[in-house]
Amino acid sequence: MKNIIITPAQIKKELFIWLLCLIAGTGLNIYAIIYYETMWSELYTQAGYVIALSFVIYLILWVFRGLFRLIRYLTKKF
Repeated sequence: MKNIIITPAQIKKELFIWLLCLIAGTGLNIYAIIYYETMWSELYTQAGYVIALSFVIYLILWVFRGLFRLIRYLTKKF
């Protein structure tokens, strides 16, 4: 059985991608605050929802990245 090795560079890359997802979620929250003209205190009171949204965005990106790698692998094989 093969050992799976996750390098520090891979961990940093994934954390950076999740950080970008968190920034996108925060941007969506700021957009909603401006669009619905609510109080700016929602920026930190809704932090739990923003973090959950960032994980959802990350998972969606993870699926698309996996599909892209699969397509790339299949095209190189043939």
